[in-house]
Amino acid sequence: MRKVGILVLSGLSLLALGTTPSASAADAAKDPHALKAEYNKGFRLTTADKKFQLRITAALQYRYTYMQYDHKIKGNAEDYSNFYMRRARVWFDGYAYDPRLTYYIHVQLEPASAVNLHDAWLQYKFSDLFALGFGRNKIPYGTEFLTSGFGLNFIERSIMYGETDINSGGGYSKWPGGNQGFALSAEQANTGFPVGGLCLYRSQGISATGIKHFKNGSAFQYEAGVWQGRDTKGASNGADNHLFAARLGYYPLGWINWLTEGDVDYTENFKIGILGSAYTDSRLHNKDAAGVTVPTYKPDDNGYNVSVLTRYRGFSGDLEWGTESYDLNRNISGPTKFDRQAWRAAFGYFVVPTRIEIVARYAQIQRLKDPTAAAVINSGLGFVPVNVDGAYVNAIEKQLNEITAGINFYFHGQQNKLFFDVSSLTRDFADNPGVVTPSQQKDKRFRSMIQLKF
Repeated sequence: MRKVGILVLSGLSLLALGTTPSASAADAAKDPHALKAEYNKGFRLTTADKKFQLRITAALQYRYTYMQYDHKIKGNAEDYSNFYMRRARVWFDGYAYDPRLTYYIHVQLEPASAVNLHDAWLQYKFSDLFALGFGRNKIPYGTEFLTSGFGLNFIERSIMYGETDINSGGGYSKWPGGNQGFALSAEQANTGFPVGGLCLYRSQGISATGIKHFKNGSAFQYEAGVWQGRDTKGASNGADNHLFAARLGYYPLGWINWLTEGDVDYTENFKIGILGSAYTDSRLHNKDAAGVTVPTYKPDDNGYNVSVLTRYRGFSGDLEWGTESYDLNRNISGPTKFDRQAWRAAFGYFVVPTRIEIVARYAQIQRLKDPTAAAVINSGLGFVPVNVDGAYVNAIEKQLNEITAGINFYFHGQQNKLFFDVSSLTRDFADNPGVVTPSQQKDKRFRSMIQLKF
């Protein structure tokens, strides 16, 4: 019986490779349903007739964070020490029937969230300059968020995009604390005013993409589409409005793959990329910032983003700036139009080519540009309770700032690495007539993370 079991298992193994115990290699080659198995940045299966291909990839990021808070912010009286499974992901990608018909499925598994279908995308490539895709994926806007979470050369994206694991975890302490939470793509619960980073996140939609490589080495790329809205899930749309986004890139000295940061490939010749993107959106709401039901109104939301990327012999430099405008379109007392702005400057250099990289970054975000007490109330951003001389005052947030420096150790290219970084995270406050303006909020952070992708 044991021998029979071994023979059955052997037979199944051979069938998985497209052969039978009695079939020869030549017979397998003639069988269009035979499979070729290999490892190439993932486990790849391809049929002998090359009409179907599947690649399976998995990855983990395990992180430690210690946060030393400025305790004058209400709710941040306790410092923060946390072990965190930041990402646990599985990808399935390939093509079906024709190499031009591709698919991409991305599943989120980390315990901080329920199992979630992050991306599910089908695309047909008619030519290099025109491919049409539909499904759910990242909205083509900005640069840093479009970089893969496993292709970063920092432990996490900058505060320009609202990335902070501290807002995602349990407990009382948050960052920056005291008013609306600062998540990747958070919105005020009632008005929809964006209080997170300058990030549209993911949605369902349809888009056209294309790239052209010229004989002189330069390249041009575009992506434009229509989406369900900013950071939407699979629910049906509540009205006939949609989000429109477009993104253009020009690379005069050669293509730069913006899915990864840093110059891990050690680019021999200097390269530069110039990217610009824009979006416009509108949604229906029927509550004011305080949650009181009001006549239905339709805010307008639009933004613009510009990035410059450089790569040269282990050096990388990324500069990015973005602005957003949000108009409530309501006839109420005080301001109804709110502007937001953020920028970042990130640099990396491999002191040991392809192995050891030092990085540094500065980022800043103004969740309300030139804020006033009335703007804080109408937008829903809210005041910040700050302890001044033993009593809490309602402070107005002016801007958030990040300074980060770190070192990375690479083991197998961009895939597997060990990170360490330290950050100074600060918040400036604007004048609020009749209220004492608090001194700058100063928080300090240390993080380390290991990443494995296979």
